[in-house]
Amino acid sequence: MVTWSTRDLLIATILLAAIVGSVSGLGASYLAHPTPTPQTRDIYLFAQDLSFSAPSNLGSDYIYSSSQITVNRGDTVTIHFYNPTDKAHSFTIGAPYTNDVVVAAQSTVIQNANITITTSQAGSFAFHCKFHPPQMTGTILVNG
Repeated sequence: MVTWSTRDLLIATILLAAIVGSVSGLGASYLAHPTPTPQTRDIYLFAQDLSFSAPSNLGSDYIYSSSQITVNRGDTVTIHFYNPTDKAHSFTIGAPYTNDVVVAAQSTVIQNANITITTSQAGSFAFHCKFHPPQMTGTILVNG
């Protein structure tokens, strides 16, 4: 039979209290972490022509200037999509943020379109140019 001295019992009690306190403190701080306040965000996205340096085996010589857009759930996001190239491009995204906007090729003025969405659902949502797959793709990451 194991006998505990007063000293051993006191040390075990202090260690157990420290462990339980630290674990509950971590849980409390996680639960107390505030949700970010929804913001209005302006994102600038450009079609880019890589034909001067792209290998010929790519299906496309175009990309978006940014392949990832990161926002928070509840944000109102306006994507200002500019096309300074000589080909038409689209910003196409599926549900729940369904949009299919085509921006014409540059004539004498850079063509553009504004796409506004309110990010009500968290997750990762792919967007692409329907004229230039598979290179011209990106993701909207909604934290939430």
